[in-house]
Amino acid sequence: MAIDTYLKLRSAIEGVSKRTDALSHIDNFIGLAESDMWRDLKLREMESRAIATTSTTSRFIALPDDFLKMRKVTLQSGGVFYDLIFSTPESMGIQSTGRPREFSITSQIEFDRIPDAAYTIEAQYYKKLTDLDATNSTNAVLTNSPSLYLYGALFHYAQWAHDDRMLGQYSQLFNDEIRKANKDARRGRFGPAPAMRVEGSTP
Repeated sequence: MAIDTYLKLRSAIEGVSKRTDALSHIDNFIGLAESDMWRDLKLREMESRAIATTSTTSRFIALPDDFLKMRKVTLQSGGVFYDLIFSTPESMGIQSTGRPREFSITSQIEFDRIPDAAYTIEAQYYKKLTDLDATNSTNAVLTNSPSLYLYGALFHYAQWAHDDRMLGQYSQLFNDEIRKANKDARRGRFGPAPAMRVEGSTP
C-alpha cells in the first residue's frame, strides 16, 4: 500500500505499533515528526521568496509567517543588487544610518544600521509546508518521501512506548531519510556533474 495520504499514514503507523492504546496518540506522533522534519529538511518544495521595503526609522522588518531558515537576503539600490552578509546578533556591528550591509535573524530580520532610504529587500528562505491532518491529506514530503513521515512518527511512538529497540531503529532510519532527501534536493538543484572530455587519441 502506497503511503500517499494522511489516512494511509495513520493506518501504516497503527499496523506497526499493534497497540490499540496508541491510536489516540497517532496525530501527536505525526506532529512531532513534522517538527523534526521542518527543522532539518531543505527541499526545493520548501524554498520561497518574499519582497519587503525597508523603513527609514527602524533596523527591523518582519519575517514571513511560514519562515523556517534563511537562505539569502538581497537589497536593491539604484538598479543594483547587493547580497547582504549574515552575522550573528552578537557579532554584528551596529552603525547609525546608511545602506545596510549585514543582517541577522532573531524573531525578525535585523540590519546593521537604520536604512537611509526605502530599499527593496528580497528574502530567499525555507518555508514550513502545510502539516497533515484530516483536511490536508498530503504535502510534498508525503508525496516524495513517505518513509520520512512513517519513520519519524514511529520514532516518537517508540519514545512513548519506551521501546528502546524500536527507538534506535527508527531514529537511524529517519535520520538516513533526512540525509537522502536533502541530497536528492541538492542534486536536483545543480544537476549531474559535467562529463570529463579527454583530448587526444584513445589508447
